Amino acid sequence: MSVRRHWLSFDFILLILVLAAGEFGIRMIGATASYTARRVVANAYTSQRLFFMTGIVILIIFTVVDYHLIGRLYWFVYALMIVLLIAVLIFGQGDATGTARWFRFDFPGMGFAIQPSEFSKIFMIVFLAKFIDKQQDSINNIGVLSILAALIIVPVVLILSQPALSACVVIAFISICVVFSSGLKARYILIPLGIIIPIVMLLVWDWNGGRVIVDTVLDPYQVSRIEIFLNPERHSALFYQSEASLRAIGSGMLHGRGYRQGRYVPMGENDFIFAIIGEQFGFIGCALVLLVFFIIITKCIVIANRAHDMLGKLIAMGVACKLAFEVFVNVGVATYILPNTGMPFPFLSAGGSSLWVNMACIGLVLNVGLFKAKSIFKG
Repeated sequence: MSVRRHWLSFDFILLILVLAAGEFGIRMIGATASYTARRVVANAYTSQRLFFMTGIVILIIFTVVDYHLIGRLYWFVYALMIVLLIAVLIFGQGDATGTARWFRFDFPGMGFAIQPSEFSKIFMIVFLAKFIDKQQDSINNIGVLSILAALIIVPVVLILSQPALSACVVIAFISICVVFSSGLKARYILIPLGIIIPIVMLLVWDWNGGRVIVDTVLDPYQVSRIEIFLNPERHSALFYQSEASLRAIGSGMLHGRGYRQGRYVPMGENDFIFAIIGEQFGFIGCALVLLVFFIIITKCIVIANRAHDMLGKLIAMGVACKLAFEVFVNVGVATYILPNTGMPFPFLSAGGSSLWVNMACIGLVLNVGLFKAKSIFKG
């Protein structure tokens, strides 16, 4: 069969929903800036608008450039990811928690930061999709799976060294989903479960004991987030961030307090943007936002199922899993179901790197949806 693009099959609904989500995110960041004295929030609004406009260009590029061509560069993509992750450990900008996650670029009158761990998410989707596409006939070979596992572990360890635990978890989740979507036999799915479950049990035992392993693997600020989640009454001062999020969502009730009618929520423009939405638009607003993202993720899965080749299927499925996991974790943190992980809400939270990556991801999915197999019985 030959393959060609069918522009009449372009998914305009997916594009419109993504652009609407990005614009809504900018307005919510602006609403936060309107009642927050922090200058950084106002700067985030201006930066997000610029990142959104340039993100549209990125989306267009990843839509029109044949994803097969991008796939051929998979080893270059992987090498670039490793170089960036090593470089940020050496030259990256740190913060109060001792992390080194960003490259900072300052120009007269403006500046911005790039987070390599965010770009690693799309790098891994492209690399894994093409690697598995090349090895799909031998994907159930233990040797191939061992090589693939090693290639996944390298960036995960580098990201964990920054540390950027949330990005590390997302990449691990994406990798598992993409590999499992490739036709892996059930017995290979049970093997990692047989490894992960004892490790989790060991960490739980260690947490309740001397915390020798936990304190070695996690940084102090990450341990404190878990402690606050498990025992908020013992850390009432540090629980303020999550408590403010719950108050904001609760105060919105059914219809919300109204646009720009909110109160201060720490990091409301970033990790807790869902709390801002709940406060201003209530349960109805939160439900509509989740419905929009349910449609976006579902469309990515549908495009994956209709893809004419394994490469396209795994790219679209990887994007769907990335978006679904990030939405779940962000909402879980805002509603105090999960401990604070610092994970942005796709398209809504402030952050240029995250927005660019998500726009590129949707561009790839739209790209995959344009290709359909042409029957040999048709002219």
